[in-house]
Amino acid sequence: MGTQAQDIPTAKSQRSVSKLGIDPKLQRALLVKLPVFLALCLVALTTLLPLGYMGMTALKTRTEYLTNPFGLPQSFYLDNFRVMIENYGFLRSFGNSVLIVGSALFLSLLIGSLAAFAVAKLRFRGKRVFFLFLISLQLIPGQVLLIPIYLLFSRLGMINNYLSVIFMYMVGSLPFSIFFLSASFRNMPDELMEAARIDGASFREVFQHIILPMGRPAILTLGILNFLSMWNELILALMLLPDENKRTITASVSMVIGRFTTNQPLLMTGLLMSSLPTVVVLVMFSNYLVKGISAGIGK
Repeated sequence: MGTQAQDIPTAKSQRSVSKLGIDPKLQRALLVKLPVFLALCLVALTTLLPLGYMGMTALKTRTEYLTNPFGLPQSFYLDNFRVMIENYGFLRSFGNSVLIVGSALFLSLLIGSLAAFAVAKLRFRGKRVFFLFLISLQLIPGQVLLIPIYLLFSRLGMINNYLSVIFMYMVGSLPFSIFFLSASFRNMPDELMEAARIDGASFREVFQHIILPMGRPAILTLGILNFLSMWNELILALMLLPDENKRTITASVSMVIGRFTTNQPLLMTGLLMSSLPTVVVLVMFSNYLVKGISAGIGK
Protein backbone atom coordinates (compact mmCIF):
# COMPACT_ATOMS: atom_id res chain seq x y z
CA MET A 1 0.00 0.00 0.00
CA GLY A 2 2.80 2.39 0.90
CA THR A 3 4.49 1.70 -2.42
CA GLN A 4 1.26 2.40 -4.35
CA ALA A 5 0.69 5.60 -2.40
CA GLN A 6 4.16 6.77 -3.39
CA ASP A 7 3.58 5.87 -7.04
CA ILE A 8 0.40 7.98 -7.38
CA PRO A 9 2.00 11.46 -7.14
CA THR A 10 4.83 10.28 -9.35
CA ALA A 11 2.36 9.32 -12.04
CA LYS A 12 0.54 12.66 -11.71
CA SER A 13 3.77 14.57 -11.97
CA GLN A 14 4.69 12.59 -15.06
CA ARG A 15 1.34 13.40 -16.65
CA SER A 16 1.78 17.09 -15.82
CA VAL A 17 4.89 17.26 -17.95
CA SER A 18 4.68 17.07 -21.71
CA LYS A 19 6.69 14.79 -23.93
CA LEU A 20 9.17 17.60 -24.55
CA GLY A 21 9.84 18.00 -20.83
CA ILE A 22 7.94 21.36 -20.70
CA ASP A 23 5.10 22.19 -18.37
CA PRO A 24 1.80 22.22 -20.35
CA LYS A 25 0.90 25.74 -19.13
CA LEU A 26 4.28 27.04 -20.24
CA GLN A 27 3.92 25.20 -23.54
CA ARG A 28 0.49 26.76 -24.17
CA ALA A 29 1.88 30.20 -23.33
CA LEU A 30 4.74 29.67 -25.77
CA LEU A 31 2.36 28.56 -28.51
CA VAL A 32 0.34 31.76 -28.05
CA LYS A 33 3.11 34.29 -27.44
CA LEU A 34 5.83 32.95 -29.75
CA PRO A 35 3.97 33.76 -33.02
CA VAL A 36 3.19 37.25 -31.66
CA PHE A 37 6.84 37.74 -30.71
CA LEU A 38 8.02 36.62 -34.17
CA ALA A 39 5.51 38.94 -35.86
CA LEU A 40 6.71 41.88 -33.76
CA CYS A 41 10.31 41.03 -34.64
CA LEU A 42 9.42 41.17 -38.33
CA VAL A 43 7.76 44.56 -37.80
CA ALA A 44 10.86 45.80 -35.97
CA LEU A 45 13.06 44.65 -38.86
CA THR A 46 11.12 46.89 -41.24
CA THR A 47 12.49 49.85 -39.23
CA LEU A 48 15.91 48.54 -38.21
CA LEU A 49 16.98 47.35 -41.65
CA PRO A 50 16.45 50.72 -43.43
CA LEU A 51 18.14 52.49 -40.52
CA GLY A 52 21.09 50.11 -40.67
CA TYR A 53 21.30 50.51 -44.44
CA MET A 54 21.40 54.31 -44.06
CA GLY A 55 24.17 54.03 -41.48
CA MET A 56 26.29 51.69 -43.62
CA THR A 57 25.83 53.77 -46.77
CA ALA A 58 26.66 57.02 -44.96
CA LEU A 59 30.07 55.57 -44.03
CA LYS A 60 31.00 54.72 -47.64
CA THR A 61 32.58 56.66 -50.44
CA ARG A 62 30.63 57.06 -53.66
CA THR A 63 32.96 54.64 -55.44
CA GLU A 64 32.62 52.05 -52.70
CA TYR A 65 28.84 52.37 -52.81
CA LEU A 66 28.73 51.85 -56.58
CA THR A 67 30.99 48.82 -56.25
CA ASN A 68 29.17 47.13 -53.36
CA PRO A 69 25.93 48.95 -52.43
CA PHE A 70 24.72 46.36 -49.89
CA GLY A 71 28.02 45.37 -48.30
CA LEU A 72 29.60 46.56 -45.09
CA PRO A 73 31.80 49.68 -45.31
CA GLN A 74 35.51 48.91 -45.64
CA SER A 75 36.43 51.89 -43.47
CA PHE A 76 34.62 54.57 -41.48
CA TYR A 77 34.49 57.35 -44.09
CA LEU A 78 33.32 60.47 -42.19
CA ASP A 79 33.79 63.07 -44.92
CA ASN A 80 30.11 62.83 -45.83
CA PHE A 81 29.20 64.19 -42.40
CA ARG A 82 31.81 66.94 -42.73
CA VAL A 83 30.42 67.98 -46.11
CA MET A 84 26.86 68.13 -44.78
CA ILE A 85 27.93 70.25 -41.81
CA GLU A 86 30.38 72.61 -43.52
CA ASN A 87 28.86 73.00 -47.00
CA TYR A 88 25.14 72.68 -46.28
CA GLY A 89 24.85 74.08 -42.75
CA PHE A 90 23.26 71.06 -41.15
CA LEU A 91 24.21 72.20 -37.66
CA ARG A 92 22.45 75.52 -38.30
CA SER A 93 19.40 73.68 -39.66
CA PHE A 94 19.46 71.38 -36.65
CA GLY A 95 19.45 74.40 -34.34
CA ASN A 96 16.54 75.91 -36.28
CA SER A 97 14.56 72.69 -35.88
CA VAL A 98 15.29 72.53 -32.15
CA LEU A 99 14.15 76.14 -31.70
CA ILE A 100 10.97 75.80 -33.76
CA VAL A 101 9.90 72.34 -32.62
CA GLY A 102 10.83 72.97 -28.98
CA SER A 103 8.82 76.20 -28.81
CA ALA A 104 5.80 74.81 -30.65
CA LEU A 105 5.85 71.61 -28.59
CA PHE A 106 5.97 73.48 -25.27
CA LEU A 107 3.11 75.80 -26.26
CA SER A 108 0.96 72.98 -27.64
CA LEU A 109 1.36 70.88 -24.48
CA LEU A 110 0.70 73.88 -22.20
CA ILE A 111 -2.36 75.20 -24.04
CA GLY A 112 -3.60 71.70 -24.90
CA SER A 113 -3.44 70.48 -21.30
CA LEU A 114 -5.22 73.60 -20.00
CA ALA A 115 -7.96 73.30 -22.62
CA ALA A 116 -8.29 69.55 -22.04
CA PHE A 117 -8.66 70.16 -18.30
CA ALA A 118 -11.48 72.62 -18.98
CA VAL A 119 -13.21 70.27 -21.41
CA ALA A 120 -12.87 67.23 -19.15
CA LYS A 121 -13.49 68.63 -15.67
CA LEU A 122 -15.19 72.03 -15.85
CA ARG A 123 -18.77 72.85 -16.71
CA PHE A 124 -19.37 75.76 -19.05
CA ARG A 125 -21.88 76.72 -21.66
CA GLY A 126 -21.27 75.33 -25.14
CA LYS A 127 -18.73 72.73 -24.03
CA ARG A 128 -20.20 69.99 -26.19
CA VAL A 129 -20.32 72.25 -29.26
CA PHE A 130 -16.70 73.28 -28.66
CA PHE A 131 -15.59 69.65 -28.34
CA LEU A 132 -17.40 68.63 -31.53
CA PHE A 133 -15.84 71.59 -33.31
CA LEU A 134 -12.37 70.37 -32.28
CA ILE A 135 -13.08 66.90 -33.61
CA SER A 136 -14.36 68.33 -36.90
CA LEU A 137 -11.12 70.30 -37.34
CA GLN A 138 -9.19 67.03 -37.55
CA LEU A 139 -11.21 66.06 -40.63
CA ILE A 140 -9.98 69.03 -42.70
CA PRO A 141 -7.06 68.08 -45.00
CA GLY A 142 -4.06 70.28 -44.31
CA GLN A 143 -3.30 70.66 -48.03
CA VAL A 144 -6.41 72.79 -48.66
CA LEU A 145 -5.16 75.36 -46.13
CA LEU A 146 -1.71 75.92 -47.64
CA ILE A 147 -2.66 78.82 -49.93
CA PRO A 148 -4.72 80.68 -47.29
CA ILE A 149 -1.92 80.20 -44.77
CA TYR A 150 0.69 81.60 -47.14
CA LEU A 151 -1.49 84.58 -48.10
CA LEU A 152 -2.24 85.32 -44.44
CA PHE A 153 1.37 85.33 -43.29
CA SER A 154 2.58 87.20 -46.38
CA ARG A 155 0.12 90.02 -45.64
CA LEU A 156 1.27 90.03 -42.02
CA GLY A 157 4.89 90.22 -43.17
CA MET A 158 5.79 86.98 -41.37
CA ILE A 159 7.32 85.00 -44.23
CA ASN A 160 10.85 83.97 -43.26
CA ASN A 161 9.88 84.41 -39.63
CA TYR A 162 10.28 81.57 -37.14
CA LEU A 163 7.10 82.66 -35.36
CA SER A 164 4.95 81.77 -38.37
CA VAL A 165 6.09 78.13 -38.36
CA ILE A 166 5.95 77.90 -34.56
CA PHE A 167 2.38 79.24 -34.62
CA MET A 168 1.27 76.83 -37.34
CA TYR A 169 2.86 73.81 -35.66
CA MET A 170 1.20 74.73 -32.37
CA VAL A 171 -2.23 75.41 -33.85
CA GLY A 172 -2.09 72.34 -36.07
CA SER A 173 -1.43 70.05 -33.10
CA LEU A 174 -3.98 71.56 -30.69
CA PRO A 175 -7.16 69.74 -31.85
CA PHE A 176 -5.60 66.30 -31.44
CA SER A 177 -3.82 67.36 -28.23
CA ILE A 178 -7.04 68.51 -26.57
CA PHE A 179 -8.92 65.44 -27.76
CA PHE A 180 -6.17 63.07 -26.56
CA LEU A 181 -5.64 64.68 -23.14
CA SER A 182 -9.32 65.26 -22.38
CA ALA A 183 -9.93 61.51 -22.72
CA SER A 184 -7.21 60.88 -20.13
CA PHE A 185 -8.23 63.67 -17.75
CA ARG A 186 -11.87 62.60 -17.86
CA ASN A 187 -11.00 59.28 -16.21
CA MET A 188 -9.40 60.95 -13.20
CA PRO A 189 -11.60 60.77 -10.07
CA ASP A 190 -13.59 63.93 -9.42
CA GLU A 191 -13.40 63.31 -5.66
CA LEU A 192 -9.74 64.43 -5.55
CA MET A 193 -10.55 67.68 -7.28
CA GLU A 194 -13.57 68.30 -5.04
CA ALA A 195 -11.52 67.60 -1.91
CA ALA A 196 -8.85 70.05 -3.04
CA ARG A 197 -11.48 72.70 -3.76
CA ILE A 198 -12.98 72.21 -0.29
CA ASP A 199 -9.52 72.71 1.21
CA GLY A 200 -9.32 76.07 -0.54
CA ALA A 201 -7.27 75.18 -3.63
CA SER A 202 -7.84 77.25 -6.74
CA PHE A 203 -8.35 75.77 -10.20
CA ARG A 204 -4.73 76.59 -10.99
CA GLU A 205 -3.52 74.69 -7.94
CA VAL A 206 -5.80 71.75 -8.77
CA PHE A 207 -4.42 71.66 -12.27
CA GLN A 208 -0.81 72.00 -11.13
CA HIS A 209 -0.81 69.60 -8.18
CA ILE A 210 -3.42 67.00 -9.16
CA ILE A 211 -4.13 66.94 -12.89
CA LEU A 212 -0.58 67.33 -14.18
CA PRO A 213 1.05 64.67 -11.93
CA MET A 214 -1.70 62.13 -12.59
CA GLY A 215 -1.76 62.88 -16.32
CA ARG A 216 2.02 62.76 -16.79
CA PRO A 217 2.03 59.49 -18.84
CA ALA A 218 -0.58 60.86 -21.25
CA ILE A 219 1.19 64.23 -21.54
CA LEU A 220 4.56 62.58 -22.25
CA THR A 221 2.94 60.26 -24.80
CA LEU A 222 1.35 63.23 -26.54
CA GLY A 223 4.66 65.08 -26.43
CA ILE A 224 6.41 62.22 -28.22
CA LEU A 225 3.72 62.00 -30.90
CA ASN A 226 3.69 65.76 -31.47
CA PHE A 227 7.48 65.89 -31.57
CA LEU A 228 7.63 63.22 -34.29
CA SER A 229 5.05 64.98 -36.45
CA MET A 230 6.60 68.45 -36.00
CA TRP A 231 10.19 67.32 -36.56
CA ASN A 232 9.33 65.48 -39.78
CA GLU A 233 7.03 68.20 -41.19
CA LEU A 234 8.23 69.53 -44.55
CA ILE A 235 5.65 71.54 -46.51
CA LEU A 236 5.08 74.40 -44.05
CA ALA A 237 8.79 74.65 -43.29
CA LEU A 238 9.62 75.04 -46.99
CA MET A 239 6.74 77.42 -47.71
CA LEU A 240 7.10 79.78 -44.75
CA LEU A 241 10.91 79.69 -44.44
CA PRO A 242 12.36 79.95 -47.97
CA ASP A 243 15.63 81.42 -46.69
CA GLU A 244 18.32 78.71 -46.56
CA ASN A 245 19.70 80.08 -43.28
CA LYS A 246 16.34 79.60 -41.55
CA ARG A 247 15.34 76.20 -42.89
CA THR A 248 14.70 73.25 -40.65
CA ILE A 249 16.78 70.11 -40.98
CA THR A 250 13.98 68.26 -42.79
CA ALA A 251 13.76 71.03 -45.38
CA SER A 252 17.56 71.05 -45.78
CA VAL A 253 17.54 67.29 -46.41
CA SER A 254 14.87 67.72 -49.10
CA MET A 255 17.03 70.31 -50.88
CA VAL A 256 20.06 68.02 -50.74
CA ILE A 257 17.99 65.18 -52.19
CA GLY A 258 17.00 67.41 -55.09
CA ARG A 259 20.62 68.29 -55.87
CA PHE A 260 22.45 65.00 -55.33
CA THR A 261 20.23 62.22 -56.55
CA THR A 262 23.26 60.27 -57.81
CA ASN A 263 25.41 60.63 -54.67
CA GLN A 264 23.68 58.08 -52.49
CA PRO A 265 26.16 58.14 -49.55
CA LEU A 266 25.67 61.90 -49.20
CA LEU A 267 21.89 61.52 -49.36
CA MET A 268 21.92 58.77 -46.74
CA THR A 269 24.11 60.91 -44.50
CA GLY A 270 21.56 63.72 -44.58
CA LEU A 271 18.67 61.33 -43.95
CA LEU A 272 20.55 59.70 -41.08
CA MET A 273 21.35 63.03 -39.43
CA SER A 274 17.71 64.08 -39.77
CA SER A 275 16.27 60.85 -38.35
CA LEU A 276 18.67 60.35 -35.43
CA PRO A 277 16.87 62.79 -33.05
CA THR A 278 13.56 60.95 -33.52
CA VAL A 279 15.26 57.60 -32.90
CA VAL A 280 16.92 58.94 -29.74
CA VAL A 281 13.62 60.33 -28.43
CA LEU A 282 11.81 57.04 -29.06
CA VAL A 283 14.54 55.03 -27.35
CA MET A 284 14.71 57.34 -24.33
CA PHE A 285 10.96 57.72 -23.81
CA SER A 286 9.64 54.39 -25.12
CA ASN A 287 8.59 53.32 -21.60
CA TYR A 288 6.48 56.44 -21.18
CA LEU A 289 4.93 55.89 -24.61
CA VAL A 290 3.94 52.32 -23.72
CA LYS A 291 2.60 53.40 -20.32
CA GLY A 292 0.52 56.19 -21.84
CA ILE A 293 -0.99 53.98 -24.53
CA SER A 294 -1.60 51.13 -22.06
CA ALA A 295 -3.30 53.48 -19.61
CA GLY A 296 -5.57 54.79 -22.34
CA ILE A 297 -6.48 51.27 -23.52
CA GLY A 298 -6.98 50.02 -19.97
CA LYS A 299 -9.47 52.77 -19.18
